[in-house]
Amino acid sequence: MACHPITAFKNPVTRPRAIIWTGTILALLCMLVFVMFAATTSYWFCAGICHSVQDDTISSYQRSSHSNVSCVACHLPANANPLVYTIHKVESLPELPMAILGTYTLPLNAESEVSQSKKMFPDTQCTQCHDLSTREVTPSDTIIIDHTVHTDEGVRCTMCHNRVAHNESGGWTPKGVNPKTKKVSTKHADFLTMTACYRCHGLEKGSPAPGTCSTCHPKKFNLKPSDHSTADFMKNHGKLAEAEVEKVAETTKETGVSSPTADEKSASVEKLAAQKNDKSSKDDAMIAPVGTINRCYTCHDKATFCDKCHGMSVPHSEEFKNPTSATAATGHPVAAKNPKLAAKCVMCHGQDSKTAFCSDCHHGTKAGWTYDAKDDWTSSQHSKAVAKLGIASCTKQCHTSQFCLDCHKKLKTAPASHKAKNFVYPSSPAKTVYGKEAAKATAGHATLALKSTEECAICHGTGGANAQFCKNCHGVSMPHAANFKKFHSKSKAAACSKCHSFKEVCSDCHHVGATDSKKWITAHGASVNKNGFGTCVGTCHQKNDCVTCHQKNTVKPDSHKAKDFVKGGGHAQAYKKSAENCTFCHAGTTSTLANSKSCKSCHKLVMPHATDSSAQKFEHKQGFASKKYTKAMCYNCHSQTSCDSCHHKDGYQSGKQWMYFHPTVVKKSGSAGCFKCHKDTYCAQCHTHLTQRGLKR
Repeated sequence: MACHPITAFKNPVTRPRAIIWTGTILALLCMLVFVMFAATTSYWFCAGICHSVQDDTISSYQRSSHSNVSCVACHLPANANPLVYTIHKVESLPELPMAILGTYTLPLNAESEVSQSKKMFPDTQCTQCHDLSTREVTPSDTIIIDHTVHTDEGVRCTMCHNRVAHNESGGWTPKGVNPKTKKVSTKHADFLTMTACYRCHGLEKGSPAPGTCSTCHPKKFNLKPSDHSTADFMKNHGKLAEAEVEKVAETTKETGVSSPTADEKSASVEKLAAQKNDKSSKDDAMIAPVGTINRCYTCHDKATFCDKCHGMSVPHSEEFKNPTSATAATGHPVAAKNPKLAAKCVMCHGQDSKTAFCSDCHHGTKAGWTYDAKDDWTSSQHSKAVAKLGIASCTKQCHTSQFCLDCHKKLKTAPASHKAKNFVYPSSPAKTVYGKEAAKATAGHATLALKSTEECAICHGTGGANAQFCKNCHGVSMPHAANFKKFHSKSKAAACSKCHSFKEVCSDCHHVGATDSKKWITAHGASVNKNGFGTCVGTCHQKNDCVTCHQKNTVKPDSHKAKDFVKGGGHAQAYKKSAENCTFCHAGTTSTLANSKSCKSCHKLVMPHATDSSAQKFEHKQGFASKKYTKAMCYNCHSQTSCDSCHHKDGYQSGKQWMYFHPTVVKKSGSAGCFKCHKDTYCAQCHTHLTQRGLKR
């Protein structure tokens, strides 16, 4: 039967057993904790599991003089109790997911942050083994070092000896691979190098620690670095200096920290000293990254050594390299015009005629052109560059337009574009597609002006297409204004023909249906027949213009030339289609034309005939009775069959005269129907006439 633990302790019988089991479990737990602490603080755990994410850490440790010292001897506080150990393990737990998931970055501890931390690496980590009060310090014979002075200023051991337990010197090569970037990790900065010393030391006025050579180096020490002793050092020292500048810029970009000034160095040292005296302070006084220190300036003061020799600030400032204008006092164009400074430029950049240093930039990169040092710029390349890139590539960077003008005048040469055959006058006429496309500029000078008048202004003056030079030739404002295109006239036809040389240029726009292959005078008839005269009369021409031209050239409209135009009714169809067309030559309006003198002289009666059938019958019957109308008048338009179609409906056959088939009708229907119109003697007149001629009745 199960027994509750508390009940077991209360029961005198079960109490001894409960105590024994409880003690056993606690003992086992203590042993487990002890084993875990021992295991997680061993080299096996640190190297094989924890820091397996960075093999470099282990391989560099194995190269060091501390390879026989356990990891925790340095990385855990000296003489720490189990509670400190436990807290350290808990603080390390957040790093566990990064190691498992591979979200860490390499190199770990990139700026040696651990070595600069007062909390993680106080001096006691080192002095537990290295007691400076009892140990003789033996630095190399190339350096003088006073540890006491540094300690008094709050400089801790690992702020200089940062890689002492992880030696990355000599031929050691990093091998840890960043799981994100797949790149091999890089070496850490060594704080025992001279550049690292200059995080505090400096040649600048106000630096907290002196930067003179004698401070750290003995008299017999060779101060000249090995790369300074090469035969071509002076020739190549600029490249070395550029590499240093690039290194500093890259470090600044990565860390966000720039090269420290004398004041910033002093602030860091003051914070270290204050931190040393304040035992409760937990803040870390971080010194500038070693990569922000320019190696050149550890020996040479920039202002008094580098700039004095070069005659100007080096490396050149952005303002010097890319001034706001060619006349800016701080820009290189002004410096280049100073003979003394120009001589300094040649020291590094050489003569442009040999090195093309200036031309590579001014006639290449800045101009947007690929400069060819083998080809002369003035006589060959610049004309091609300007033709492709425009004059702005020159005037916006260095030159004024007057510079270009003075040079062209001196050499008495015109731009290459001006030598083309079609530069002044177009090689093909400027044409217009009515209602769709305006005439396009085809002359070389016009296309260049449309592209940019800035180039034209250099020689021909400002004002664009309306500069006086242009007006003297064009005679009118250019480009044409909208109202000019709408209300222009032939008053300046000579000026127009300079550009619009095609004879039918006016027709292209003014005449609907005009073609380049035919003169409009020969093609306008078909267009008027198809589109009407509305596009002509009222827009440009008057009616009388058409009449005058047709009469002058004795030309009839095409419709009038048809054989059936008069007798066949062609004129009547034309009248029905557009009576207004007739009014051009025949006096009258569309409402009065049919009864005008011109028409009535032929028709002889009111036109058109009345439309009411009963009135029409009465009117023409009475008219014939009173001899107001005659058959001759009707026959102007109608034939006998026209009368037969109405009067002889019974048996009427279209196209045949009544007299040839009326006997059949009379025999069938009798003659009574004839006497409704004819007199009794009407038949006898015809039949008697036929008998006399010997014909059958």
